[in-house]
Amino acid sequence: MFFLLAISITLSAQEERDIIERSIEFIAEGAEDENLDYTNLVDELNAYLERPLDINRANFEELSSLRLLNDIQVQAILEHRYKYGAYITMEELQSIPTLDLQTIRMIRSFIRVRSGIDELRIKPKEMWENSTNELFLRTDRVMEERKGFSPATDQELIDNPNARYLGSPWRAYMRYRFSYQNRISIGFTAEKDAGEEFFKGTQKQGFDYYSGHAFFSNIGKVDKLAIGDFHALMGQGLVLWTGLGFGKSMDLLTLKRNARGINPYRSVDENRFLRGAAVSLRQDRWKLTMLYSSHNKDGNVLTGDTLSQEESTSFSALQTSGFHRTERELEDKKGVNEKVMAAELSWRKRGFQIGARGMRFQYSKELDRSIQPYSQFGFQGEQGGAIGLDYDYVKSNLNIFGEIARTANGAISYVNGAYLVMDPRLTFAAFHRHFDREYQNPFALAVGESSTPVNEDGLLLGFMSRPAKKWELSAWLDRFRFPWLRFSTDGPSSGWEMMSQLTYKPDKTTEFYVRYRHRERPRNSVEDAIIDYVRQTEQHNLRLNMKFNISESVSLRSRLEWTDYYKEGNGTQTGTLIYQDIIYRPKSSPFDLSVRYALFDTDGYDARLYAYETDVLYFYSIPAISGRGSRYYAVGRYTIRRGLDIWVKWSRWHYLHQESISSGLDGIDGPIRSDMRIQLRWQF
Repeated sequence: MFFLLAISITLSAQEERDIIERSIEFIAEGAEDENLDYTNLVDELNAYLERPLDINRANFEELSSLRLLNDIQVQAILEHRYKYGAYITMEELQSIPTLDLQTIRMIRSFIRVRSGIDELRIKPKEMWENSTNELFLRTDRVMEERKGFSPATDQELIDNPNARYLGSPWRAYMRYRFSYQNRISIGFTAEKDAGEEFFKGTQKQGFDYYSGHAFFSNIGKVDKLAIGDFHALMGQGLVLWTGLGFGKSMDLLTLKRNARGINPYRSVDENRFLRGAAVSLRQDRWKLTMLYSSHNKDGNVLTGDTLSQEESTSFSALQTSGFHRTERELEDKKGVNEKVMAAELSWRKRGFQIGARGMRFQYSKELDRSIQPYSQFGFQGEQGGAIGLDYDYVKSNLNIFGEIARTANGAISYVNGAYLVMDPRLTFAAFHRHFDREYQNPFALAVGESSTPVNEDGLLLGFMSRPAKKWELSAWLDRFRFPWLRFSTDGPSSGWEMMSQLTYKPDKTTEFYVRYRHRERPRNSVEDAIIDYVRQTEQHNLRLNMKFNISESVSLRSRLEWTDYYKEGNGTQTGTLIYQDIIYRPKSSPFDLSVRYALFDTDGYDARLYAYETDVLYFYSIPAISGRGSRYYAVGRYTIRRGLDIWVKWSRWHYLHQESISSGLDGIDGPIRSDMRIQLRWQF
């Protein structure tokens, strides 16, 4: 019987990648930001696929980091281990009431059962024999000529030195990583954006961006140790959260922040990370984390007094693009030093955890922003900080969690949430938040309607269910209000959003789902008046999606999506997207291929649509689609030999009734934009 079960729940390589891609798609669609870097997230998911987590040693934090289980299920796995001892076979998971067969199938390839006990000490010989070295080289470019790379006369450059980019249109990326199990990671990342110089001019040191890390975990009483660049993810994100923050999506599990403390940084976002050192020490049920960071960031430094030739002591804003392609952009490079100090003390016993933390930050110059009515309560000055207290309690089929925090100016914000598992096939979720309008913490990233936890009250209620063997139904409703003004909203306002999805899986090879989303949000009117009246906008999205595996090697994905966006006094914009994917991933062949052809038609940018795209390994994109035209891409991988792979992606936009694409230095004359990306991976 166990043999038959093992066959029934073993996943194919195609299904494993589908799980990873679906998780990333849900998260990316909720973010609605095509410029986010998902490298760290993709690294983590693929790391567990290549080096599955041992459930006989894994702790609560590690099992939660899979993002495939809710914390009630995680605690149930641990409770089974506490009561009955180490797992002998994976089939024992069937005896846990909160885990159904579908969930076990989903996590099967990301966990393992080991009968032995891993050494707490790391032996150099064993580490050398079982470690992994990985080198990535990647380059890409837009094939059509953009204005920033077009020829210019000497006089034109004299009149405007920023009229062209300084470097070539090729982007260059290199990453090396040494890893041992999930306990040691040492590596570096280097990148040059398109338009930046390379080993010449302003970039004689080569790449424009360098990042490095040395990370160790589970070594004696040292839970984690990070030197170099790292992330700090604490509580529910109200005090310190420097990594990706996933918000509302069709996956209700993202409502709860998965605070994993210190983690190595491997992305190319040049701003949202810490640089220095951090350590977590564990003693019995206690864990103490301390960190220090000193990071030079891009900032719009205000011009000093030219008569006295004094250096400016203030800046108006931090620059987050990471681009250094023109003299103007180079003026902002590393203009502001940012220091961060933080400490966290937490205590966990079985299903209960409580933690307290404090954070202090200081800039080398004073932040002197341009004050607008909506932003008058925002942070100004050189230093600030926050303290917070969070809790997490899991008992039987109930999980409650939350955090309360206070910034240096006395403002208080808090979040509280709960999951209730009535049955393995039915889970309810609730999430409430209150963000003070004067909450001043640039390092906070909590779940909410806005990108920063400021000036918001909201309550979200939802559920996830499997009403029948082949059916899944999920839905949530979020009601929010903004007590003070916001950007483009000159008055207190409120809105609401709902999303629902019905999924049908007749067998392991086929999946259909229909998703509906409705959102009402306040915005200023477009009327030419002295007073901007706040009016509601309405947006409807309807999606039909199909996935069908023709064989273990070939699968098809089809999607039809429609949206309309209505703004009172400004009419309605509509948008439509249809695409077809063909994915070929054979087990025995050294070659695989993914192809998409898409047609789209939108009335404007407000009716834009987002479509997740497959890309080269560890690189994912979700472009915003607007206008009228077509898009296609092809991604191919070829294994040259064991441990050596090459990926190539070619994509093209073709717009109808459009004579140019983009504007400024990124502008292209003509309706076509083509992109090429090449990546080489060497594992040794």
